[in-house]
Amino acid sequence: MKIFPLIRDESARRRWVQAGLLLISLAVVVLLGSTLGPRSYAGPLSSPVLALVLIALCVAIVLHVRFLVLTRHEHRETANVLDATEREFQSIFDSTLDSILILDDRGICLEANPAALALLGAQRNELVGQSIQKFHTPVNDFENTWRRFLDRKDEHGEAQLIRQDGGEVFIEYTAKANYLPGRHVAVLRDISLRKQAEAALRASDERFQQMADNIQEIYWMLDAQTKHVIYVNPAYETITGRSLASLRENPTSYQETFHPEDRVRVLTRLDEATRTGHLDEEFRIVRPDHVVRWVSVRGFPVRDSAGIIRRLVGVSQDISARKSAEEQMAKHLTLAESAWAEADAFRKTTLALTQNLRMDCVLDTLLESLLKLVPCESARVLLVETETHLFLERELQRPESSRHPPKCPNTLDAKDSRFLMQALVTKNSVLISDTNQEPEWPGFKGHAHMRSWLCVPLVAVQQVLGLLSLGDTHAHFFTHEHLRLAKSLAIPAAVAIQNARLYERAEIYGTELEQHLADLNETEQALQQAEKSRTLSEDKFTKVFRSSPIAFSITTVAEGRFIDVNEAFERRYGYSSKELVGRTVFEVSVWDDPGERAQMLGQVRAQGQVRNRITRFRTRSGELLDTIYSADIIDLDGQECLLAVSENLPDHAHSEASRAHKAGIAR
Repeated sequence: MKIFPLIRDESARRRWVQAGLLLISLAVVVLLGSTLGPRSYAGPLSSPVLALVLIALCVAIVLHVRFLVLTRHEHRETANVLDATEREFQSIFDSTLDSILILDDRGICLEANPAALALLGAQRNELVGQSIQKFHTPVNDFENTWRRFLDRKDEHGEAQLIRQDGGEVFIEYTAKANYLPGRHVAVLRDISLRKQAEAALRASDERFQQMADNIQEIYWMLDAQTKHVIYVNPAYETITGRSLASLRENPTSYQETFHPEDRVRVLTRLDEATRTGHLDEEFRIVRPDHVVRWVSVRGFPVRDSAGIIRRLVGVSQDISARKSAEEQMAKHLTLAESAWAEADAFRKTTLALTQNLRMDCVLDTLLESLLKLVPCESARVLLVETETHLFLERELQRPESSRHPPKCPNTLDAKDSRFLMQALVTKNSVLISDTNQEPEWPGFKGHAHMRSWLCVPLVAVQQVLGLLSLGDTHAHFFTHEHLRLAKSLAIPAAVAIQNARLYERAEIYGTELEQHLADLNETEQALQQAEKSRTLSEDKFTKVFRSSPIAFSITTVAEGRFIDVNEAFERRYGYSSKELVGRTVFEVSVWDDPGERAQMLGQVRAQGQVRNRITRFRTRSGELLDTIYSADIIDLDGQECLLAVSENLPDHAHSEASRAHKAGIAR
C-alpha cells in the first residue's frame, strides 16, 4: 500500500524555478530582438547585449543545476521518508487488532490484513481477489447493500457475517468509499462476545422479570438516600391493594400503607437500615379497603466501590395466614393450659375431699376449692335434713371482701323460696344474673343482698344431698363457665359428702361398711378420672383435628372408607366433607397409585405407624401433589381406623421427593 507525503520546503523550490524561468525568458527576448533587428546586432550595443544574454543563460543554467541538485536531494529524502512511512503503516496495517479490507467498485477484496483473515476464518487466497458477497448475510441482499454504501460514501453500523467455515460472527464496521478513486476501505471489529454478553444479559433480565412478575412476594429496591422506590414487582398491587402507577407518581407512597401503630417503628428501622444495610421486620399494613394484613420484610445493602450503601433491596411476604395460625395456636394453647389447670385443680380437690372423710374437713375443702374456681363473695353449703328443710352446714366469705352481709339463718324451708324449691325438685342448677329482675327475690332470707346467684344441687345416687349456693353483690357476675365449673365440682363434692355421711355411720355398720365405702370411693374416683380424661382427650383431639392447618383424615383400615376430614384436607384436595364421608379412597381416586396404599398398610401393621412417607395424591381437579404422609391406627367406636396427616413438600425438595417416591414404589 503506497502513501505519498507532501515534499518539504515546496515554496523555496518554487522560487528557484521562477527565477530561472525569468532569466531564460529575458535571454530569449534579447536573442529574438537581436535576430529580428540586424541593425541593432551590428550596432555598438550588440556586444554588451550578447554578453548579458550569455551571462543570463549561465545564471539560468546554474539555477537549473541548483534546482536539479536540490530536487535529487529532496527525492532521496522523500524516498527515505516514504520507505519509513510505508514500513510503519504496513506494520500498523498488519498488526492492528481491527480487521481492514481494501475493496474495489465491485466489492472485490484487493487487500486484507491478518486480523481480517482471522475474523473471516479464511486464507489469503480465499479472501484477496474474491468478492466479499460470499461472507455477507443474506447473500441475495448484497447488491442493494453495496449500492447504498457507494451512494452514501460513508457508513457505520453493525452486521452479521458468515465465516469461511460457515460459522456466524457479529461485527461493528466503519466504511469509507473512494478514499482513492475506485478504492474503498472497511474497518471491522469483532463484537460477537459483546453480543453474547448482551444476549445473556437480556435473557437474564427476562428471567428476572418473569420471576419478579410471578412470585407472590414483593421484590423491591429503594434509594438509600431518598428512600424512593426504584423498582417493585406486580405483587405490590396484590398484597397492598395499591397500584404501581401510584407508586411511580409518589415513590414514597408505600409508607402510607404502614399501620398507624407500627409506622414510627418501621420508619425508624428503615432509617437505620440505610446505615447498617440490614432490615428484618414484621408489621401490619392497611389496604385501601381497610383490611389489615401482616407482612415480613427483609432488606439487604447494595454498596458502591467505596463501600457506601447506595441502595436497599429486599422482599416483603404476606404472613397474615401465619399470624392467624399463630393466634389460633396461642388460643388453643391457652385453652389447653386452662383445661389442664382445671383438671389439675379438680384432681387436687377430689384428692383433698377423699383424703379426710370427716364432714367438717370435706365441707371446708369444698368451699375453699369452689372459691378458687369461682371467685365470688360468698359460698354456702346447704344440706337436706328432710324433703324441704335445709340446714346451713358451712359458709365461707372471700377474705378480701370488705362487705358484711346479713346473717343467713341456720335453717331454711325451701317452700318459702321458689328458687330453692326449683333446685331441689328439678335437680337442675339455677343461675340468676341479676336478682333485681326477680320480684320474689327480696323475700329470700339471707340472700336478699345478692345481685347474682348461682345454685347447684349436690346429687349422689339419684338423691339430692344438699345445695351449693354462690352469691355476689355485682350483677351479671356469674357466667355459664362458672356454672360449668361449679357443676363439675359438685359431682365429687356430693360423693365426698355422701362418703362423709357414711363414714359417720361407720361405727354402726362396722368393718363391712368401711370396706364398702372404700370400694365405692375407689370406684367413683376411677369413674370420674376416666370420664374426665376421656372427655378432655376427646375435646383436645376434636379441637386439634378441626383447627389444624395441616390436612387430617380418618379412614377405615379395611375398606379405606372416609370417616371424617378437616377443613385443611378440604382446601388441599378440593373435596368437601360431604363428598368424601362414606366413600372410599378408591372411589374418589385420591391415591395416585392405589397399590401404594397396600404397601403403606403393610408398613403400619409391621411397625405400628408410618412417618414422613413420600407419596403422591390426586386432587379433585386431577392435579398430582407430592406429599409427606404419616399415619397411625386408632380405635374409633370399636372400628380399626387410620388417622392420617398429609403435608406439602418444601419447594426445593420436589425433585428429591419425586426420586424418593419412585424409589419407594420400586421397593
